[in-house]
Amino acid sequence: MAKKPELHLKRAPGQLRQSNTARLPQSLRALKKSSPKRSRSSGQLVPRPTLPLQRLPRPTRDRLLEPTARDVKLTNYNDKVYFCLIEIGTPGQKFNMAVYTGHPITWVPSIHSAHYFDISHNYKRYSHASSSTYFAKSTKFLAIYDTAQVEGHWSVDILTVAGLEVIYQSFGEADLKHKVFENMNIDGVLGLGPRNISGRIEPTVFENLVSQGLLPAPVFSLYLNRFNSGDRDSVLTLGGTNPDCYTGKFVFASLTESNRWRFKMDGVQLSRHDRVFKMGECQAEIDSSTPLIHGPIKEVHVLNSLLGGSHLKTWPGTYVFNCSEVDSLPDVEFIVNGQTLCLSSKDYIIKEFEGGILSCYSAIEGDMIYLKNGRPPLWILGSSFMRAYYTQFDTGNNRLGFAKAKH
Repeated sequence: MAKKPELHLKRAPGQLRQSNTARLPQSLRALKKSSPKRSRSSGQLVPRPTLPLQRLPRPTRDRLLEPTARDVKLTNYNDKVYFCLIEIGTPGQKFNMAVYTGHPITWVPSIHSAHYFDISHNYKRYSHASSSTYFAKSTKFLAIYDTAQVEGHWSVDILTVAGLEVIYQSFGEADLKHKVFENMNIDGVLGLGPRNISGRIEPTVFENLVSQGLLPAPVFSLYLNRFNSGDRDSVLTLGGTNPDCYTGKFVFASLTESNRWRFKMDGVQLSRHDRVFKMGECQAEIDSSTPLIHGPIKEVHVLNSLLGGSHLKTWPGTYVFNCSEVDSLPDVEFIVNGQTLCLSSKDYIIKEFEGGILSCYSAIEGDMIYLKNGRPPLWILGSSFMRAYYTQFDTGNNRLGFAKAKH
């Protein structure tokens, strides 16, 4: 077997994961940077005028029209981050926004930031002075990621996505102190996670789309394609589902927490295997900002070992496979509401060429993630899972739906 290349599997800064053990192959990550210290800077945002609420004009769109579901095209960056285009302000200022279901805060960099640094791409920065529909709020926001934090002030303006104009939309006007998205043409985050209404987080873009009657149903759905494949474009559907993106019926799971896309799984197991791996009831969470699938480190070790993977001691929780054998590997089965959601080796094995050598890694990694109070262990189902299963986020019925994605 060819000599395995040195692995550099550190997850890119800014991805919403709680563990520091996630690793990605070279083609699926940004350059590794050390985590910033989480100390508050003495720098402050440049003072901004506060305009009265009643001066924010209504959008030009006729809101008496019957609302319909809208598709938002997403761009796939190396199977790691999916982003879309939105506009903020009047006239509209355009931003590329990473679509994160694991966090509720929407933020963009501010042109009035008190901090400056060399950046590897041309961040677009929001200028409230250039928008006639802007007004300020006195409260601050803080978004904490595992390798970075973003802070600044809440601002209010018109936000446009898929041609829908959301009025009185609060978003974070960020005072960036360091790079968040390196080597990516991404400016900020569109937060699609449910929020804790008791916390200091303003209503989300999706909440306002629903409350302002712009959508036919309190539902959005995600289809994620595979990078450099013949798949259709990735798409975020607001207000419903897109039948062209999935096949068969949905398997539904009720949410177990109001401020997370979290649900109960009946178990995880292997199919077609002489040595049975079977894990009982556990919790799972859908997170589009996480490229891989993360589970309890002990169970993930047993699972990958039975599949024939070799544990890399230098990168805890990461496993490498013999590429000549991966096509014959059995499916990994996630049991949801009594139904089996299968991932084939095409879904849970990452292949990459580096230095003329083909290497294969497991997309299922181990993390020391457990819920408190003796509750079941937690699985994070990232985009490796979501590429296989079209996911419906149904806030009206407090549930998630999974259907086989069309590729």
